[in-house]
Amino acid sequence: MKKSGKTSKPSTPPPPQKAASAPARTQAQAFGEAMRLFWASQYERAVPLFEQAAQGRDLSIAESAQMHIRMCRRRMESAQPDLRTPEQQHLYALSLINEQRFEDALPWLKKAVAADPRGDYHYALALALGRLGRTADAADALRLAVAADGALRTTAKNDPDFAPLLAEPAIREVLELSQPAS
Repeated sequence: MKKSGKTSKPSTPPPPQKAASAPARTQAQAFGEAMRLFWASQYERAVPLFEQAAQGRDLSIAESAQMHIRMCRRRMESAQPDLRTPEQQHLYALSLINEQRFEDALPWLKKAVAADPRGDYHYALALALGRLGRTADAADALRLAVAADGALRTTAKNDPDFAPLLAEPAIREVLELSQPAS
């Protein structure tokens, strides 16, 4: 009798505690990550996490998440720059790259390259792709950049922002192959 009494009391309470705390912990974690993104002005990435947090059991977190969803949407609407020329798109993308916001810079760089395939636009695209770990895509963009402007080969080799990419074999291959044969 002693064994069954001790076994039933300790084993019964822990499962309900784990079941009750797990959803709240997940909701709180989603909200915490969403807030980190919110304060980093990464509203598009924050909204899905706020939506997840809004579905949880903790009403105070859910209400705060709903409020932050509305704030994110308002800021995204007002923050969309009206960049019409490839030069404007490129310069805006460079400002995002300077803030280490490589993912946010990609759409602007792709628009600029599509409208005007200049070497410096491809170079910036190669930098953003490479810093995101998309080495093969970065090598392709760098290949196009160097083909459009051979001086970008030297720029890539000496650019401190590009330095981490020089360790990548695909990038080194583009820079070595692009040297003039004559």
